[in-house]
Amino acid sequence: MRNLVAPSRRHQRGSTLLEALFAFFVLTLGMLTVARVQTQLRLGSDLARQRSEAVRLAQEDLETLRAFAMITASAGAPSYDDIASRSRTVDPGKGDASSTRYLVTRQIDSAETPRAKNASVTVSWTDRSDTPQQVALHSIIAGADPAEGGALSLARSGTSVKGAFGRGAAIPLAAKDLGNRSSVFKPVSSGSIAYLFDNATGLVTGRCTGISATKSTRELTASDLVACDDTVRQLLRGIVRFSSASPPDPAHGNDVPPPVAVSLALSGGTYASAPDCAVEAMKTVSYTAGASLHVDAVPLAATAVAMGLPGWTDTGERHLAYHCAVVPLATGQWSGRATLLPIGWSIGTGAADRRVCRYASDLDGSGTIDANIEHPASYAGVHGSLANQDFLVINGSESCPNAPAIRIAGHSSDVFVDRSTAQHQP
Repeated sequence: MRNLVAPSRRHQRGSTLLEALFAFFVLTLGMLTVARVQTQLRLGSDLARQRSEAVRLAQEDLETLRAFAMITASAGAPSYDDIASRSRTVDPGKGDASSTRYLVTRQIDSAETPRAKNASVTVSWTDRSDTPQQVALHSIIAGADPAEGGALSLARSGTSVKGAFGRGAAIPLAAKDLGNRSSVFKPVSSGSIAYLFDNATGLVTGRCTGISATKSTRELTASDLVACDDTVRQLLRGIVRFSSASPPDPAHGNDVPPPVAVSLALSGGTYASAPDCAVEAMKTVSYTAGASLHVDAVPLAATAVAMGLPGWTDTGERHLAYHCAVVPLATGQWSGRATLLPIGWSIGTGAADRRVCRYASDLDGSGTIDANIEHPASYAGVHGSLANQDFLVINGSESCPNAPAIRIAGHSSDVFVDRSTAQHQP
């Protein structure tokens, strides 16, 4: 019996050893797998961090390109003309914050858009596993003068955005700067009334009477302004064009204007005085002065000699210029409706009548002409001067033309013009 039991026990001890070796083998494979997964996780985490850093470097380089201070090259200041292709290295051994060595390559090419450059920034590096990696960002750098960007910011309280010649944008271009932080302007060249403007705000600060009818705006001096009040007014101004074409073309309303007056009926309260409106027939001429070409609107009866010029070229453009000075309510606002008053002709829908259209555009995209600057049928709560409130007078049997916005290509930028009109009178 002892001989039969001994072999069985020896066989069982050999089986247990094999099971132990197999279990150890399985445990070893599991540990190797866990170690490899941990390594891959570390590599993935490291690569994600490096990609994030590479994107930051590329964005930083693009924003540096947009931070130019002027257009033309100038010593000591970044400029648009200085933007060019280049490469640089971000090396942790040279004090950079990154722990990886990056190569930042910038490629600059001409863009199809006028006054713009295509910019491509590529950031390259080698990851922990010696595999080449890269990130590329593409953008367009517009060559807009940084000085023009100031017009997009909000003006400080009590000030307004500057217009031509560093004055308030509401001041007419023809107004003369008196050199004492104010300007003067005659709404009718042969009239006896002139308005004083504050150069900073553009508001009318006084109405002067007794002005010589023979003196133009450019001939006035402070000594001519002796009978002036100190009432603040707001200016409503624009032009009136006439067209007898069929169908009417809103871009070519150049007929000689017939006699007409402008009326501004105020509403919404009791005003201290009625609006003061004046109109004058104008023509556009071009001439050369100081080696520069000038295009100006002058009174219809004006001559080059009378204005001290050797000569000019009449462009054939005719229109009426109107200016209405309004004394607002105590709130600083006014409301009302401007209309044309025909003299010797009639407004209506017949063949012998004239129809009045107003140039109006939905500037804010609200779907309707409701903002005061858009030239609505009636103004409401106006709190400043308004310009470019223009009209087009056509044959009474015609409909007010509606022209889509067009792009006029310029030397440095494009200008979008909307010549749409809306029915105004009758």
